[in-house]
Amino acid sequence: MFLSCEFPVLKIFGFGDGSFDIDGEAGDVLYASYLGMARAGLVALEMWDPKSRKWGQPHSQARFSILQCFLQAGDDFCKLEYQGDDFKGAVIKLDRSKIPTVGRKAVGEYLQKLHIYKSTADVDAGTKFFGDMTEVDPEFWGRKVRDEVLANKQPRKVFVQANTFLDEETGKVTLKHYDATPQGMVQSWAERQV
Repeated sequence: MFLSCEFPVLKIFGFGDGSFDIDGEAGDVLYASYLGMARAGLVALEMWDPKSRKWGQPHSQARFSILQCFLQAGDDFCKLEYQGDDFKGAVIKLDRSKIPTVGRKAVGEYLQKLHIYKSTADVDAGTKFFGDMTEVDPEFWGRKVRDEVLANKQPRKVFVQANTFLDEETGKVTLKHYDATPQGMVQSWAERQV
């Protein structure tokens, strides 16, 4: 999140010309990555168990902490908008123009604190800091937001690898795609003859 604000680096990957342009193609990539991370922080609540009040996945806990970092950045950088007491139809508002300033600064300070705790082996302070960033308020995050996340849960994506086949007579190579289903995955492996 911090290094993605380097427009010359984004150019290496084919986005923009290396100059600062938050409204250009590289800015689109930057905005999409920040917005995607904020969404991932919300969806991460699926991995928080309200009974034990513990996280089931460390990566989900980390994503939630980054969302908290965004929300605590101030200057209306990132906020959740919803109607009344209901979280249905909630929207993540992230000010694109503030990513290189407010957002990057917040992420940089957050990462710096984590790095200092790790580098100095300050387990107590580091654990407390990260625990505070990933503390889930059981009423708001644990009930309202998590219930809505679970209500909108998408089925797990199935990624199925295509196969190439060589026609011995013609020398022509063909590519065969399979359905993104468990059956398609099994068929893909079976036809690989490995």
